[in-house]
Amino acid sequence: MTDDPERYSMALGCPTCPHKEICGGLSISDPMVDCIELCCASPDTCTRVCRSNPQRFVAQVREVGGFDLGTVDRTESLSATLVNDIIPLVYHGGRRGRPLTQGIFALRLSDLIDFRGGELRFRTRGDLCRAFQVDSSGQIILSGVNHDHLIEPWWTLGDARRRLIEGLRMLGIAAVTAPNFSLVLDNPRTDDLHAIKRIAITFAEFQQGGIPCALHSHGRTSHDFERWRKFIAEREEISMLSYEFITGPGTALRKHFHLTELAKLAQGAGRGLDIIIRGDPHVIPFLRNHFRRVIYIDTTAFIKTMKRQRAERSYNSRLEWIASPTAIGEDVDTLHSHNISEQTAFLRSSYYGGDANVAKAA
Repeated sequence: MTDDPERYSMALGCPTCPHKEICGGLSISDPMVDCIELCCASPDTCTRVCRSNPQRFVAQVREVGGFDLGTVDRTESLSATLVNDIIPLVYHGGRRGRPLTQGIFALRLSDLIDFRGGELRFRTRGDLCRAFQVDSSGQIILSGVNHDHLIEPWWTLGDARRRLIEGLRMLGIAAVTAPNFSLVLDNPRTDDLHAIKRIAITFAEFQQGGIPCALHSHGRTSHDFERWRKFIAEREEISMLSYEFITGPGTALRKHFHLTELAKLAQGAGRGLDIIIRGDPHVIPFLRNHFRRVIYIDTTAFIKTMKRQRAERSYNSRLEWIASPTAIGEDVDTLHSHNISEQTAFLRSSYYGGDANVAKAA
């Protein structure tokens, strides 16, 4: 199902498809007339964006104002000066008795929202910082990367999103990465086009709400990235991109494709861009050759701490994670701080040339 126009011919039905200009067509190894063959044939229960369910399809296209990225609202240019290039992600404040004293933290966007009530979970910055046990004086960024069932509810909030964004701004959020609405190989391409447009819309909403946003420029085909390239080049308000190398882009078969396309985005922008990434850190050196600054959100230190594992250096070339059990009811503050320090030092020496605060010219 992977698109590869250098190896495969375009599907026979693509040239006459009404969405051909925006989609670009599919060239895959599996034989099919067009992507409508990927329809699940269950219109009563399916929520994908598919022409086989005309009534739902029309409503879904209207909610994003069509698939053309040119209709997305323009915004003011906002910049975020983040104090470090390696940022620990904190999932929760459990089993910790005192705040982390790092200069910057990442939280998950979904963890701050009560989707059922359509409200923020925290009324003040103090409430937020106490819940996650982070220093209130540190910078906080939000990661929109998550599983579908935790990011799709953000879109279903509709007009309430703007009110929530204002609330997040009042909490002092320094930056956010746009939700990574999924592009799925075995769905009709119209579902991809809908996801791409939603990514662009949510980027604009955060920016309009006063929070610098990193555009999650995800694509399934080279044509998707070409559309992003034009969008980014035309809009100087885009200063940061985001990407995840956890799922598809992190696989050995597709990593090179995604890295190559991201490099083209950086080159085509005509200005320096930052990029915020999650997942495989091995991509950092490549991206540093093309982006002004590469910011890495690390999840390893937190997860290893919760599993009661301690980072130990092995010949100063890698980290080993040693079982470090705690007593019943014992906090993990010391273990967590140690793991963040060691993991940050390891990432810095391995992928940033020893200094994570050096911003490399694009």
